[in-house]
Amino acid sequence: MQLIPVSALSSWVHCPRQFYLSYVLEIEEPPKDVMILGLIKHKLHEQIAQQDESAVVSLKQNDNVQEILQTLFTNLLKNIITRQSNALRLVSVPLISAFQKVLPIVKFESTDRAQRIQPFLQQGLIGEELWHTLTPKVKTEYSVQSKKLGLKGRIDRLELYETGLLPVELKSGNPPQEGVWEGHKIQVAAYALMLEDAFSTIVPEAIVQYVDHNLRRPVIMNPFLKEQVTDVTAKVKNCLETKELPDGCGREKCSYCMNKIFVQSQL
Repeated sequence: MQLIPVSALSSWVHCPRQFYLSYVLEIEEPPKDVMILGLIKHKLHEQIAQQDESAVVSLKQNDNVQEILQTLFTNLLKNIITRQSNALRLVSVPLISAFQKVLPIVKFESTDRAQRIQPFLQQGLIGEELWHTLTPKVKTEYSVQSKKLGLKGRIDRLELYETGLLPVELKSGNPPQEGVWEGHKIQVAAYALMLEDAFSTIVPEAIVQYVDHNLRRPVIMNPFLKEQVTDVTAKVKNCLETKELPDGCGREKCSYCMNKIFVQSQL
């Protein structure tokens, strides 16, 4: 049984023809500046999580935690941008410009972590004792799959609390005024359902984090949302099997619906 990537569900919800272009015709979109910057932000969060334990264990009681973490995260960002320099040149984004655009994430993450760590340091907790006291523990790029749902994917950030699991999807760009974008909701809800299946547990909510705005928006699970995930999965599976061109999203001037490949197919 071929499992469907969860990202395909989000693509279908955004525009079925975007999905068709990417997953049926397998045509890669040319890189855009927002795509490369989004990749840099994802890698930064991933590496921050990977460095979490070693950074916490090394802290001393009188350390300026915020300053130490900001220096560490800034160096991580510089290394990531350096490794992505060729991709940034392709989309005409100077390295210093990319650094300045992502730097607010460094400042937020270092401040947020320092505020959580400092009270425990003041209690005299250091080293492994400090690390084991802190919650949540975080896993990044966490692979999960479900034969029952017919889905597979990698969760950007999986937060482990004593009370349970919380999947977090990191997204760039502007959030809606309220809630989350529909495609993001379906994607993170699918991760919650996959975790439930994989660990025989209940995942009552998930989070979409809009990293450019430091906003965490909850997605509360319910029977209607579960049904919606199942419905979108079925439509995606059918399109992959039949390879029939689906209707567009109906939005005015959608770049995918207006793509010359689709326009020519209707002539």
